[in-house]
Amino acid sequence: MTPNGTAIQALRQVQSLSLRRLARMAKTSASQLSRIERGRAGAGDDLIYRLAKALDVPVDDITRGEVVSTKELAPVGADEKSPNGMTKKKPVERVVPYPGTPEGAVFHYTPEEAAGFLPWSALQLKRKAYAREIPFNDGGARVTFTGLDIREISQMTAVRPLAETVPVQKRAS
Repeated sequence: MTPNGTAIQALRQVQSLSLRRLARMAKTSASQLSRIERGRAGAGDDLIYRLAKALDVPVDDITRGEVVSTKELAPVGADEKSPNGMTKKKPVERVVPYPGTPEGAVFHYTPEEAAGFLPWSALQLKRKAYAREIPFNDGGARVTFTGLDIREISQMTAVRPLAETVPVQKRAS
């Protein structure tokens, strides 16, 4: 599992927890937590589980969307076997909140998920993010968008009525 530092930091700030307080709750050092939040260090599965418990969120909310444990996997069918004879498992779909909700404001959307709410494809969103044309989060080496980013991008791309865009000229009477 790879921690999503920007998600951890956003959740910590929303809950008004200091870096030291969260580090104490997760039984790690503040410097280690700071490095994780900035994407400069990874974290073991045990630490990720402790951080999720301390923040009172599912592990998926603070990781980069990878499958986190076999508990979260559902068996496919007995007819789908891997070469070593083990039954293949498929990940349970991730629940994506709407960006306008309180949960969606701090949720980290992948470009593919954000494309469902914006007028661009995932590839266009990544290109615009790398060109710094739109707001995004760059935790580690992966682009994500919070619900607040998506709402801001929507406002930037909204088509305004003509009356709002053109100054009204007063007629001489």
